[in-house]
Amino acid sequence: MDRTREPQPARLGLAACLAVCTLAGATAVPAQSSGPPAPAAADVRHLALEGPETVLEIEGSAARGIPTRLAWSPDGLQIYVRVSVFDRWANETVSFLLATLATRQVAPLGAEPAWAPRYWAWKSAPASPAEPSFKIRLDTREELVRATNVGREGNIGQNVSDPTVPLEEVVGNAARAMQKARFETLWLHGHVIDSAVNRAVTPGRTFGWAPAPRALVAFADGKGRLVLMDATGRTRRVGSTKEALLPAWSGDGARVAFLQRAGDGFALRVLGVRWE
Repeated sequence: MDRTREPQPARLGLAACLAVCTLAGATAVPAQSSGPPAPAAADVRHLALEGPETVLEIEGSAARGIPTRLAWSPDGLQIYVRVSVFDRWANETVSFLLATLATRQVAPLGAEPAWAPRYWAWKSAPASPAEPSFKIRLDTREELVRATNVGREGNIGQNVSDPTVPLEEVVGNAARAMQKARFETLWLHGHVIDSAVNRAVTPGRTFGWAPAPRALVAFADGKGRLVLMDATGRTRRVGSTKEALLPAWSGDGARVAFLQRAGDGFALRVLGVRWE
């Protein structure tokens, strides 16, 4: 079922997310993993990776839009995906999908599962649930950037009040025009986790924390490849991945799910993670 939301004048940025997570208290902390205990200091070099495997593909009308949320069910048997469509005024129409791993099928939902918000709170938090000092830094800056004076129809002369001005002069003035732009960048141990221009970055879009006690994070690098990082900043790139989106760890820390562009739709892929 689709629902339309009014424009959000201020999207929840990382700084706002930090305040919300702090006020929420225990609701932003995942349940303790039921799997085998991880070493006190997680090291990506000691991980055995399996896959990733394509579990299913989201195609057709279900894939119309942009995936904006992914969450594991508490039992690890299902994965929830939210898909959003934005119009020119930033109104958001959302649809809800639920993938069942055992049957490799996806079905529409009428609403977001009750367990999804709690999962998303710790998956997209500013810091690791296992190690508070392992946290993302938000950098914001404003710069003057060169703008072009081109109308919506693509005719550069349409934005000139004096029709007698030569086109060469119009082009030159447009090239010299400057406008202020706002840049937001998420940094973690010297790596860019996400960035945005003239909008707020969306926490969790390109990264996902592992549950405690594993001080690990999965994120998509600048080329869209899936990367795992531990609290010391050591990284491990996952092969055969591209255009990765919404990486998310299962509650037991044994799997990482993510979406990857596949034709006109998206492939839901799952990476197995175990300690050697």
